[in-house]
Amino acid sequence: MAEPTAAIQALYGSEGLVERILAALEADGQDIRNPTVEMFQHVDQLHGGGLAQTEVLAELAGVTEGMRVLDAGCGIGGSSRYLAHNHRCTVAAFDVTPEYVAAAERLNALCGLDGPISTRQGSVTDLPYADGSFDLVWCQNVSMNVADKARMFAEAHRVLVPGGRYAVSHAACGPAGEPHYPLPWAANPSYSFPGTPEEFLEGLAAAGFRILENRGEGAVGGKRGQRPRPGLGAGIALGEDLRERLLNSIRSGEEGRLVGMLVVAERG
Repeated sequence: MAEPTAAIQALYGSEGLVERILAALEADGQDIRNPTVEMFQHVDQLHGGGLAQTEVLAELAGVTEGMRVLDAGCGIGGSSRYLAHNHRCTVAAFDVTPEYVAAAERLNALCGLDGPISTRQGSVTDLPYADGSFDLVWCQNVSMNVADKARMFAEAHRVLVPGGRYAVSHAACGPAGEPHYPLPWAANPSYSFPGTPEEFLEGLAAAGFRILENRGEGAVGGKRGQRPRPGLGAGIALGEDLRERLLNSIRSGEEGRLVGMLVVAERG
């Protein structure tokens, strides 16, 4: 099954990401001459729920110091930096969008994390890592863009050690019909593959995973009224139309068209 890679890269990819991020942070009064992980967290959490979701998923996954983590769909590296900085993990950061990989690499270096974090470009359905390379595969709001979830799940299973964990945030189809587009991960349905919650869980089981946690995350994409500080937020990386896309995501969740999922599964 062919993946819509070109459409995904066109949605997410743009030049000058790091320069825009630094300019926005400086305008906010941040000391960009001394960048920190915490500073970048104002703009680098590109998934629904932001940093709070990252913290919850890490707790559900049982992240511990020294874990070898694959951040499968790392975006500009927000979760990779959180895991390396807060939990002292060694992270392989991997994404399909070249501009995101380049931005993640530069931001990692700026806050001194280019040692514990490596970056690489490619597809989550064809991982360039050896069998049993990781203790944890981490995947936040990536799977909605993946058509061949069976292959994605199989690859995650392959690169995990026995007993390793797969931590995923996903937005699945609800019972009330198609979601409203554009959405944060797709301008139209041609490269949006939410599937149903049942299909998602069945796919994990078919790949050899045992479900440890399956928790809904409430309103998909955040809640009405939650706003980052003016001039900051994920829109710097995701585009000026992010507000419309987020509102469609929230509306779709409220109408039962999308269901947020936080899932932790264990490789048998």
